[in-house]
Amino acid sequence: MKLVLTTFLIIFLSFYSRGDAPTLNQWVYYELVRFDTRFEQGDLKEAEEILFGLYEQNWRRDSYDKAVIARTFGFYLIQQERYDEGFEKLLVSYETGAFPLEEQARLVVTISQLYAFKKQLEKSIIFLEDYLSEVGKRVSKIPNIGEVYGMLALAYAQKEDFDTAYKHIASAVKYSGFREDWYKLKFAIEYTKGLYLEAQESAFMLVKFKPDVKRYYIQLSAIYNILEKNDLALATLEVSYLKNLLDKPDDFLNLSNFYLYNQNPANSAQLLEEKLDKGEIDATDNANLKLLSDAWLYAKDRSKSVVALEKAIDNEYDEELLIQLIDVAFFSFMWEKVISAYDLAKQNKIDTTGKIDLIYAISNIELRNYTKALTLLKTMTEHETYGDQATSWMEYLNTIIEFSN
Repeated sequence: MKLVLTTFLIIFLSFYSRGDAPTLNQWVYYELVRFDTRFEQGDLKEAEEILFGLYEQNWRRDSYDKAVIARTFGFYLIQQERYDEGFEKLLVSYETGAFPLEEQARLVVTISQLYAFKKQLEKSIIFLEDYLSEVGKRVSKIPNIGEVYGMLALAYAQKEDFDTAYKHIASAVKYSGFREDWYKLKFAIEYTKGLYLEAQESAFMLVKFKPDVKRYYIQLSAIYNILEKNDLALATLEVSYLKNLLDKPDDFLNLSNFYLYNQNPANSAQLLEEKLDKGEIDATDNANLKLLSDAWLYAKDRSKSVVALEKAIDNEYDEELLIQLIDVAFFSFMWEKVISAYDLAKQNKIDTTGKIDLIYAISNIELRNYTKALTLLKTMTEHETYGDQATSWMEYLNTIIEFSN
């Protein structure tokens, strides 16, 4: 944890310049200006001596000057990573009660952060809730009040009290608008609790305000998918792809599957083929090639589907893919590929009895390998399922042979 201020003049000048706020003693004001000058010049030793001299003055407990000095000293010490000393000074500043409630939200948040840093989460929560109790109905008029609610939400989330955390993060968003860490927490709670409509809004805001973060598109797409808004789910993933935010194999595979699911197989196949060719998806993984084959098949480009299956089988023999290859090649009128795939099936002792034998016989007829086709069809005439078809093809083949003679 590192809390840094670039200039400390802002700390007290913002109070000093308000007409309705307490005012600093003029001497204190100029001493703080002198401190700020030394700090900006890098003379930290003298800068700290100025603060120390001011802090050690005999101030009343509720002195506004004391409050500003202690707060300035506290932020200075925190900037130097002297957290315990800084915490002590900030607490002194707060306990003077000299700051109007409307002006001290930032100080409250910093003190609560330091409680959390010191692993005193319960004290942080009590401190923040006490402040909100004091504020009461004036809450909407207080600058930075969203920070207070945001800190409370984060504290309760650490305690895994997500119902209370959600109540406070909703208030933080209400009063301060978009902040990335708040919306990340809000989305996470909504998703976990199944509040998908609310999660959709949060995910959309993350995409809207952080359009270059890939995971926000994936989150939004997932929520759309859960809500069965499939067109929006696909469109969201497409946008992330067009913005070059997708960079992992699983990202491309998810998008490809979305294309298929949304009846756009040509885009699915083209995306897969491009990423396989570029090596961005593993071309040695048969599951990827199977997906490519299916995509081309649904896109009614059977020849490319066959090529994908052949590559898969070349990678690693797979009985299921080989049977699929025979089937797709047959309906693509790629008779020679049917024959070669059938021969491979026989080499691997696959049972081709029935449909596969019939496909093989018909392919041989188309290639005018009549004798081979006739021999096989004769053995199939008694088959329970394909016997009638085998008999019909055999009669057809006998007619062809008779007329060819």
